[in-house]
Amino acid sequence: MRSLPWFVCAGVLAVVASAACRWRKPGVPPTALPPAAKHGPGLQGHVCSQAIEGKAASAIGERTCSLLVGFLHDARPTLNVSTLATGVDPHTQAGVLAADWHIRTAGEARGTLAWLLEEGHRALYPQVCRILFSVPRTAREREIVLLNDSFDPVRLAHCIDNLERAMPDLRASRLLGSRVDLARGVLAWDMSRAIHVARAAYDCGMQTEAQAWAVIEQAASQVFAQMASWQEVAVSYLLGRAMWAGPGAGLQRQLAFVRHCLDDSHSPMRGVRYHAARHGV
Repeated sequence: MRSLPWFVCAGVLAVVASAACRWRKPGVPPTALPPAAKHGPGLQGHVCSQAIEGKAASAIGERTCSLLVGFLHDARPTLNVSTLATGVDPHTQAGVLAADWHIRTAGEARGTLAWLLEEGHRALYPQVCRILFSVPRTAREREIVLLNDSFDPVRLAHCIDNLERAMPDLRASRLLGSRVDLARGVLAWDMSRAIHVARAAYDCGMQTEAQAWAVIEQAASQVFAQMASWQEVAVSYLLGRAMWAGPGAGLQRQLAFVRHCLDDSHSPMRGVRYHAARHGV
């Protein structure tokens, strides 16, 4: 059989190619890139990076806010509240724990922290207020005795006397404004001290980083759940301080420091947003 002329073959091929184009299903060409790929990885990577940085900044802010609850008890404007480590010499911290808290071992640190978190001086406070504000002075001793073994009578009487003598200074400071402040209790006093002890114990090796943060976060979360502002935290702390030690130079220094924390524009409490859990802040 003779072969077809070249121009006939070319015509047949053209017809076949045209038919193939008409019958191919419409859609994205096989070589087209996915829409995301057209922009390249840079944009998505930038967005993810911003999200990660935002979460990290939020976590740092929350931890700083938690550390600030303990700032009141340390009463040092220069105290580091950016990291768990305070920057204080470990030997100094060990001396403070031994002298002020009778803590010399990791076990003693854990025991004290558990007491502060679960009981503290707030276990005494309701009875202190009830007897101080509702029971005539002449009947207080009998009222304390009637509590049987529920509370140490000497300690309870001491706390009642301390708070009574400190009330004029607290009222004069205008920080304590009403019975609502009294009703809020001394939770911040206990939790501020728990954070103080946890950080000191971490500094001198009695607490691991994880253990110390667990204490700090538990203490701070209790405060944020019950108090709506740094002002409320400060008053709660001062009530506990007054009940524990009464009036005097120490209370005056603490009142001045609290004023600094609340009012000074350079105070870290003015630069960190308060995390009030119950108010959704």
